[in-house]
Amino acid sequence: MSMNNYIESLNIGENVFRLEDDTTLEYLVHFAAPFTGDDSIVVPKGTCFALHGLMRDDAFYMHPVEEETMLLNRIKAQVQEKDPKLVGRFAGVSFFITEEQLKTLPVTFTSGSRERALEILRLIIKRQE
Repeated sequence: MSMNNYIESLNIGENVFRLEDDTTLEYLVHFAAPFTGDDSIVVPKGTCFALHGLMRDDAFYMHPVEEETMLLNRIKAQVQEKDPKLVGRFAGVSFFITEEQLKTLPVTFTSGSRERALEILRLIIKRQE
């Protein structure tokens, strides 16, 4: 079974949480070019995210549950400010959450649980060993 199929079999997408406070989160910026940048932004309280895959050994990729047009526009403005030559090549972002953040950020799970998300991370890491 491929790693992607294994992750899906763990029902990772069922772990959905809502931010309880305005929270600074990091993200990767994707450009229509052979590289990716990174940055952070304050995400408003109440924004919901679903986990969807392993980023690295201590982090999950996640995506907003609903379209967050205002948040995406703020990210584009940050790209414009930092790298104005690249804004025309902006192709999207990938949010991620580290194991430490998953343990400590003030979030409420609307489905799944903090414990289940951490268990999935441990299972994936164990399988990779």
